[in-house]
Amino acid sequence: MNHIKTLKLGCIPASNTILLTGILLLIWAFGSYLIYILTTQSPILCFPPFSGCTSISNAGDYPFSGLFYRSLILPLAPLLGLSMYFIIQFLKKINPHIHSNIKHTLFALGCIILPISLIITEAFKDGHRSHPSYIIELHVLFAGIAFLTLIIFQVIASFQLLKAQNSIFYKFIFFFSLLPIMLIMLQLLTHIQHINDIVEWNVFTVVIIWNILIGLRMRKYKESSLEANKQ
Repeated sequence: MNHIKTLKLGCIPASNTILLTGILLLIWAFGSYLIYILTTQSPILCFPPFSGCTSISNAGDYPFSGLFYRSLILPLAPLLGLSMYFIIQFLKKINPHIHSNIKHTLFALGCIILPISLIITEAFKDGHRSHPSYIIELHVLFAGIAFLTLIIFQVIASFQLLKAQNSIFYKFIFFFSLLPIMLIMLQLLTHIQHINDIVEWNVFTVVIIWNILIGLRMRKYKESSLEANKQ
């Protein structure tokens, strides 16, 4: 338990770091869209997770919203990687017998591939709409890598958490981690208008809420351990 208590980003506990990262990522996506609406002539007005009228990255193609978009996501990418590291440490604490290959796989996915691919993805968003086709293809490629990496990380971590503690919460967390896969299957099997952008927004929202739920669980775990130590 002491190891969990010592995990911090400066003076910020690990659980709060994960919560803060998740909240800032939601602010990044929805805030960028709001700034795009307020600063662009004839913007596309909708609630993107429902209608899919625009993609998350669309805001990065305009000067003002693009500045906000890049200013948040570039520092948030390594912070997300750090959050994944804290989650791995939490998993190791409640499941000390987890296989080393699983730990190494989670570390490679969440702490190396995810932040690097996210930084490369968003580095192409420079506040301009016209780019060579190869730039657009690279953006799509690395965005796909980042999304898939995050989804795979969460499914593996959720399953390992459920194996360690067969509780209702971790059953819910595991089911929640499977939602992005179900959404992607829906995307592949249907021809609904704007389905790609609808799935993108909802997958993003689900994976960030998953992170926030894990952060809240870590906070509760820490509080419970402090109470146990007092007794």
